[in-house]
Amino acid sequence: MDPLTHGVIGIALAKATGNEVSIADAATAAVVVGAVFPDIDIVFQKWGDYVYLKNHRGITHSVLGLVTSSVFIAFLLNFFYPGYGLLNLAFWALLGGISHTFFDIFNSYGAKLLWPFINKKFSLSLLTIFDPIFLISILGYIFTTGKFQNAFIIGFMVYLLFRVAMRLCVFKHLKKNFGKTSEKISLLPSMTGLFRWHFILEKKESSIVGEKNIFKKNVKLIKKLYKIQDDILEKVSKSNVGKFFADFTPIFHVDRELAGGITRYVFIDMRYYMRDKFLHHAILEMDEDGKIITSSFNPYSIKRVSKIPEGFGSRGSIFSRIIGA
Repeated sequence: MDPLTHGVIGIALAKATGNEVSIADAATAAVVVGAVFPDIDIVFQKWGDYVYLKNHRGITHSVLGLVTSSVFIAFLLNFFYPGYGLLNLAFWALLGGISHTFFDIFNSYGAKLLWPFINKKFSLSLLTIFDPIFLISILGYIFTTGKFQNAFIIGFMVYLLFRVAMRLCVFKHLKKNFGKTSEKISLLPSMTGLFRWHFILEKKESSIVGEKNIFKKNVKLIKKLYKIQDDILEKVSKSNVGKFFADFTPIFHVDRELAGGITRYVFIDMRYYMRDKFLHHAILEMDEDGKIITSSFNPYSIKRVSKIPEGFGSRGSIFSRIIGA
């Protein structure tokens, strides 16, 4: 979710728990700050896209990070609300933080809920990062009372159930038509429409990227990507680019290009596709002896280059990655 939506969720949560929707209310302030605080990991952008996106939705979105940050927030807010109590402030800040991670898990980027014990991003792939219907329903709840407020609550719940029903319906359709020929079907909310679903059909020799509109009968097959040999893929996956990208996205493809004795491996994040292009890439170039020449992360555009330091392991400490960047 975007920061605005997280803040609005915090306000709605404060109202739902009986607190006054006002900056003068200590509990409300703690909930709202707690609800937006996990995205403080944007400070990693100072060291570039590689360091930022490597750590985004990691430590600050984990259970451990939420508990730690709630205590930190409580100490800060205690200067403005000295009579409320540190424990109470920490409780409301933690509640806001939990709402942040909970709703981040609803989209396809996910969050490392159990970091550092499990390095996996948990994701339900149900909502887009910004959903106007979701946001409007929460704002409606905040600014109304009585029957109108109840209507927005019901509308919010119905919309979430509708999203679940859409996902199940599209998955059932894909399973029926492609299940016998596909080893795995991945389904994600499309970035180009609230009622479109992006899918990846993984086969032994290729992956097919497509899109399904819930209101249209047919599916749209967008692109077919052929897989390179397993032994080559295993080799490049051991590089820092390979380790980083496998950690960055659970659904990726590797292309190979040859030019003048240089082998160029292009890692493609298949989760996000818009305007006839994939959003995130990484590139590894090797010479004929297998020596790495360049390695980079290319987020948002293939032309946007962020160097990946091969001297540091992808699972090293955050500080090692910052120094290496």
